[in-house]
Order: sequence, then structure tokens, then C-alpha cells
Amino acid sequence: MNINGLSEKAKGKQRAVEPATDEATQDANSLPTRRSLTIRFTDGKPDLQVVVEVGDSVGDVKRKIRGERDDLSRRRLRIIHLGRILSDAQNLSEYLSKRDKRITSPDPADAKGKGKEVVEQVTWLHCSVGAELAEGEEEGDGTSQRSQIKPLRGFDRLAAAGFSEEDIANFRRTFHNQSTGDYLDTDPPEDDEELMKLVEEHARALEERWIDSLDGGNSSISSNSNTILQGVLLGFFFPLLPFFFIRETRPAIFWEDGTVQERTSSNVIFS
Repeated sequence: MNINGLSEKAKGKQRAVEPATDEATQDANSLPTRRSLTIRFTDGKPDLQVVVEVGDSVGDVKRKIRGERDDLSRRRLRIIHLGRILSDAQNLSEYLSKRDKRITSPDPADAKGKGKEVVEQVTWLHCSVGAELAEGEEEGDGTSQRSQIKPLRGFDRLAAAGFSEEDIANFRRTFHNQSTGDYLDTDPPEDDEELMKLVEEHARALEERWIDSLDGGNSSISSNSNTILQGVLLGFFFPLLPFFFIRETRPAIFWEDGTVQERTSSNVIFS
């Protein structure tokens, strides 16, 4: 581009735009090349410090955890960050850097300096320890990955609260036995997979609805109890209200000594 043919005003605009490229280059160079992760286990095991490099995936972090903890070498692991389950193929360093950019905003005062110092950041991740892997099964298999990502539904959610599979089975049996339709006793044809899925889906939907009603039904229960209490009080005091209207009224007349005038007989004799 011919700069000599530009006016002074256009040259000033070009000079104002050129440093922006340098700042973008400085921001790219200021990204941390390594990050320290603090892994907190859901089963109460001691925390673990893991360092990830640029390009490390969630699967690489799981391999590092298994390398540091021998008792987790054959256990299913799920890496959770801010309530979100991360997949094994996800680039962890890139994911955390993008979240940091959305959460933090650059300080204009620091942009005027010579450069930003790369500070090693510490990030907390949760690791859910599951059941042991089957013989010859790898956690990276498609079936294992789908079982990790698939959310728990119905009474299966109680497993996160510490209930055993036997307790969950008892809850499910009691709930469906008392419901209008006992879906546990419904035996659809085994060759009809679509019908079996519909029955299973409907049973889980009923369980979800019942669990959600426990969380959001406090207000309705409170309003019902208030209505019952108001009805009881009204039924108790309403029969007593007529006694306040049939009492004898006295004339508001007083003698000089302060005594109340006695009520005279209202009988009138006609001659």
C-alpha cells in the first residue's frame, strides 16, 4: 500500500491501528504454557496436584491420576468442572483458558506496561470415582464414554447422595407398587425394544416428577396447611360470634355521684 499518497489524517489512523496487532501478539504469548490442577475426589480421598501442559486432554489427566494413585488404576473416573462433565477428547488447557478469558477482563493499566508476566494458575477440578472397569475394558471405549456422559435419571440420582443399589431398588419397588400403574410388573415383549424403552422412559419420568415435587412442593404444602389452620380457627370462633350481639345494652346516663342509672322497667300500662 502506498503510504506517501495518504493524507496526514489517514496516516494517523494507520498508526493507531498498527499497535493493536502487537498487543494481540503479546496476549497470545502471555497465555500460560502449563497449569497446576488440584484434583478433589468425591469419595473423600486426599487431594492430588497434577500439572497439565498445552495440548493435554481430559484423558491425559485421567492417566496422570491413575499413575499417581494405584488404587484408581482400574476405576472409572469422571472429571467435573463447575458442574460440567468433561469428555476425554476435550483439550483441557484450551477449555480452561477460554473460561478464564470470559470470566476475567484485562486491566487497561497493565496494558501500558512492557509485558505481562505469565503466572501459573491453580484450578480446582472434581473427580468422581466410579465402579471398577470390567476385564479387558478400556474407559475410552464408546460404551464407557456414553455411560459416563448419560445423566442419571429417576431414583438413580440417589446414588450421588450415598444410597446403595439395593436401597434404590427398594425405593423404586415401593414407589411403583403404590402408583396407579405398576410398571415394574409390566412385562413387554422382549422382541419389542421400542415398547420396552417407552415403558422404561415413562417409569423414569414418574420418578423424576416425584423427586422434583419434593424440591418445589414446599410452598404448596405450606399454603395447604395455612388454609387448613384458617378453617379450623374459623370453625371454632364462628359459633361464639352471636354472643357479642345479644348482650344487654345500658344507657349512657350517670348521676352526679358517678353512679350509673339503673335500667327502668320497660313495661307500659295502658288504662
